[in-house]
Amino acid sequence: MSTMLGKPRRSGRPTPEESARLDRYLLDVAGRLFIANGYAGTSMGQIARAAGASKQTIYHRHPSKEALFKAVITHLSASLLERDTQAALLDPLQALKDVCRMLLDFIMRENVIATYRMMIADGYRYPGLIDHAMDEIVAPFHGRITTLLTAAVAAGQIRAGTDNENTSRLLTGIMTGWPIQQRLLGREPLHDAAARAAFTEAAWSMFLRGVAD
Repeated sequence: MSTMLGKPRRSGRPTPEESARLDRYLLDVAGRLFIANGYAGTSMGQIARAAGASKQTIYHRHPSKEALFKAVITHLSASLLERDTQAALLDPLQALKDVCRMLLDFIMRENVIATYRMMIADGYRYPGLIDHAMDEIVAPFHGRITTLLTAAVAAGQIRAGTDNENTSRLLTGIMTGWPIQQRLLGREPLHDAAARAAFTEAAWSMFLRGVAD
């Protein structure tokens, strides 16, 4: 246990930094096993053994496998939602484009698409897990896009009178629908930053033709 993170430490209660590092480590290990084995095929015992931890350590932080999986999803979503929305409102249209590119980069990550596949395979048996993913990733991201669309209308950057809720969904579909489909099929059409940048520009131009003032 003392060398779980690759560094021996003094005995006794861990520092807040050590505890946070352990939390991230356990979530990373659990995430890899959920991806490899599926939700149903992964046990708390397997996660404990892979992490070099006791089940008591894991249950102390996450009282059930469902709670642990939800924590993994929340951990995964954190990197997508960490930007400063207030600063983005200075130029909402550019911020909106940046957020769309950030989303495209996010969904192209191997651990993200692998989690997506696993949730498609197991989600129908565990609808609460899908609800959590929607609440933690889809809803906040949809809210951010809708906020930026509203700000862009107020700034005169795009046409007023559109339904920003539906526009948010359509924009997300333009930016991610085909890439997600291809990745789920095992293909890598946007394999590098240049390819993703070119795709973003094409999708963004299509979007602007529909909403430009």
